[in-house]
Amino acid sequence: MDLEMVFNELSARTLAPDISTARQWMSELIITMREAKRCGLKGIRTQEDFHAMLLAENYPLSRWRNDKEVNREERTFLRTLATKTPLSIDIPDLTIKIKLEDPARELSLQGSQAAGFKVAHYLEALAISLNSESLWNSSRIKLELIQIDGDENLIEESVEVIHASQKNHVLEHANWIKNRLQSERITGMELWNNRDELFPSLQFCDAGNKQLRKLRSGEERLQLVLEILYQLENCAKNWETGYFSLEGVSIEVSGESEPTLNKYGKERTFLCPDGKERLFERHVKLRECNWRIYFFAEVSKEGKRKVIIGYIGSHLPTVQYPT
Repeated sequence: MDLEMVFNELSARTLAPDISTARQWMSELIITMREAKRCGLKGIRTQEDFHAMLLAENYPLSRWRNDKEVNREERTFLRTLATKTPLSIDIPDLTIKIKLEDPARELSLQGSQAAGFKVAHYLEALAISLNSESLWNSSRIKLELIQIDGDENLIEESVEVIHASQKNHVLEHANWIKNRLQSERITGMELWNNRDELFPSLQFCDAGNKQLRKLRSGEERLQLVLEILYQLENCAKNWETGYFSLEGVSIEVSGESEPTLNKYGKERTFLCPDGKERLFERHVKLRECNWRIYFFAEVSKEGKRKVIIGYIGSHLPTVQYPT
């Protein structure tokens, strides 16, 4: 799938105080979308009532599109921008489409359901907003993901969506966009063959990453793995003192229980690039596909720091879940 923008409908809940302000908000939105398109994003996903949304009292978007006081190039850009509506249309990945249309999965912000953000989250797309409130003047938006698992348990977790309401927000995401565009084309084998170039601050064990190499281009698991590896790479690159910290990144890290390590330690022991075998205990949970990424961070006697990726693949056995 192409990397896209997704319109945040919550940014239209606040009406502009007058038509002049509404025009200003739309100009800023167009500038933001133009920059995103220049960076490689192909189009925007919107709600079905997008062109009917009110910008100011008695001033819907449809009226803005025909407003002679508005810059003609801005109006033309919106008309020619590739638009997909409703939000979940034309998604070839059935797994993602099911998640988007699942009423048991809800993304909310300050108590309001956020349909656009939900799509942006699962598609790993760029959420776009009118700069109508101070809340939207941010390059990242934190929301609550509420879902019911197979055992009817209610799970709540905080998620972060990449976001822009201004041109400078898009520029801030330049590396993220570059990585996302690359991830749309890369296969697991290509990632493996180019791992030193893509992740120069990480080392990889050979035996524990066989499943990674089999992933196809565009597969959801591969995109999830890439996102986590980019975050681990950034943390490893900036690791200069103290212990290896993952503070400030939106990934879920856990350790193993002692009973699990006692019984299944062998399954978590991998031969590392330096010829040593290590027991990998810390891991990142990819709940969307029930995969895990095991990593090992250490400081040598000489003070050299290394972060090793031992295993990327399906959930390893534990005492609680042996199969």
